[in-house]
Amino acid sequence: MKNKKFRARWLGLQLRRAIAASVACVVITGCATVKPAPKLNTYVVLLPEESSAPTAVIVGEGASALTLDRPYSAATVDTAGKIDRKSPTAAEANQTFAAALAAQPPKPISFTLYFETNSTQITPASRPQLEALMAEAARRQAVEVQVTGHTDRVGSDTDNDRLSQQRAESVRTMLVQTGIKATFIRAVGRGEREPLVPTADEQPEARNRRVEVILR
Repeated sequence: MKNKKFRARWLGLQLRRAIAASVACVVITGCATVKPAPKLNTYVVLLPEESSAPTAVIVGEGASALTLDRPYSAATVDTAGKIDRKSPTAAEANQTFAAALAAQPPKPISFTLYFETNSTQITPASRPQLEALMAEAARRQAVEVQVTGHTDRVGSDTDNDRLSQQRAESVRTMLVQTGIKATFIRAVGRGEREPLVPTADEQPEARNRRVEVILR
């Protein structure tokens, strides 16, 4: 009986040692497979401007610097600082940076609303533009809005300053109703100072009685 108990205790001790050794092996093996992230090369591509205006970017510095001054001209910089010029096609560049391009915020868009004479009432012809503005403002998750009111040259400077501000504020109120925070909207009146169509003083001009809205 004593021999059996001794053998049982001995087997239990060996089993515990085997389990402990196995756990240690797993931990060590796990640590051994962790590798540092590889260093990546830097890839620079000069994209074209929408306005087709000339642009350029300098990659690197000193004597080894490389100037990219044509649309889709590119260069790579390795971890040692070596610069190599590349020539991807437009399709290749767009595919490489597809995720980054898709993540860009919507481009600024502008709307112009016209108003009745000496009024904050939008003209019937501007209703479709107002609806398009409201739809675009509601679609954008984050937006900054610049609202600028204007008048024609009929009336005094003081009255036109006040009227242009009232027009801007009326559009601002409508934008707030779409869910845009009031703090995101800047509304200003410019009176008759910035006419779309230059006219003589006291001459009415429907195209100057307007509010310009820029969504960013």
